[in-house]
Amino acid sequence: MTPPGRRVWDRDPVTRPSAPQRPRPPAEHEPADGAAGPGGGRWRAFAGRYGWRAYALPLLTVVTVLAVLNMGLRGNDSKSSAATEQQPPAPTGLASSPAGSISPSGPASGPAATSSSRKASTPASNPAVRLRSWQLPPGPAYTFNGTGSFSTIAGSSGVLGRGQLFRFTIDIENGITGVDPKAFAAAVMSALSDQRSWIGSGQVALQRVESGPVDFRISLAAPTTVRNVCGYTLKIETSCNAGNVGRVMLNVSRWTRGAQAYAGNLADYHRYAVNHEVGHALGHNHAHECLANGMAPVMMQQTIGVKVAGGRSCRPNPWPFPAGVTDAPGAEQVGDQPDAEFFQRNS
Repeated sequence: MTPPGRRVWDRDPVTRPSAPQRPRPPAEHEPADGAAGPGGGRWRAFAGRYGWRAYALPLLTVVTVLAVLNMGLRGNDSKSSAATEQQPPAPTGLASSPAGSISPSGPASGPAATSSSRKASTPASNPAVRLRSWQLPPGPAYTFNGTGSFSTIAGSSGVLGRGQLFRFTIDIENGITGVDPKAFAAAVMSALSDQRSWIGSGQVALQRVESGPVDFRISLAAPTTVRNVCGYTLKIETSCNAGNVGRVMLNVSRWTRGAQAYAGNLADYHRYAVNHEVGHALGHNHAHECLANGMAPVMMQQTIGVKVAGGRSCRPNPWPFPAGVTDAPGAEQVGDQPDAEFFQRNS
C-alpha cells in the first residue's frame, strides 16, 4: 500500500523504513492527486514514463489533421479554377450602330470584359497528345474581348487590278492589344496586292480608302465580337465575312496563333485568312476538293483542316490563283451540308 501523498512511480523497488513523508504540493499546471478524475492516474503514469513525448504526440496529431484538411481545400480550389479556364460561355448577339460600330448587347460588354485576354499557352508536355486540326494552336497571348467599336487604320492605295472595283477600309477593334495596327494593315495589303490574289483573275479591282463609301471593311476583331456577329455553333475560333454589317472579320486569336494546317508559317496563314474572307465578300462560296496539283483551294476552310473525301489531304495554299495552277480557284459548293461533311472529315 502506498503511503498517503506518495506517487506510484516514485516508489523504491525495495521497501525501506522511513518516516511518513509530507504530501508534495502539485507543480504548476499539474493537478493534485485525484483532481483529474477517472483515468487521471493512468495519464500521470503514461506522462511520467514518456515525459515530454506524451504531450508532443497529441499536438503532432492535431497538426497532421489540419495539414490534410488544408491540402484538400486547396485541391478543390484548383479544380474549380481549371474548370473555369476551359471554355467561356458564348456571348449574345451584337447590333450594328448608326455610327458603323458594333456594340455588344450581352454579357461580353462592359469595362471588365474589354480588358480580359487569353493567356499564352504551350504545347502539351505529352508528345502523344495531338490537337485536332481545327483547334487553336498554342502560342502568344491575345485579346479575348474588344469594345465592339472599330477604328480605321490610316492609309490608302491606288486601284489594284482590273475589273469590277471594290473599295475597302482596314480597321481594328478598339481594345485589342498586342498587334501593331500598321503591321496588320501592311499584311492585309501584301496579301491583296499580289497577282496570286483575287486581282489575278483580271475581273476584280481593289482599292483601299480611309473614308467615303466602301463595299466592305477588313477588320481585326476579338473572338467574342466574331462570335456575336457570326455565331458560335461549332465552338471553333474562326474568322468570317459578316455581310450584314459589311465587315470581313479576322479573328485576332487566329491572327496571333494561326491554324494547324499552317504550323510554323504564320505569314502564309495571314495571307490565307485575308484572301479566304475577302473571297466571301466578293461572292465566293466554300470549296471542298483539292486543286489538280494537290493544293487546297483558297476557299477551302483550311482553318478547320485540309482533309477531303476519300481520306486525302490537300497541301495548304493561301492564294486564289497560285502560280502554274489551271483549275483555280476551284469548284465551289453552296449550302450548309457540304460544310458539315467537311467538318466531320476533319474531326
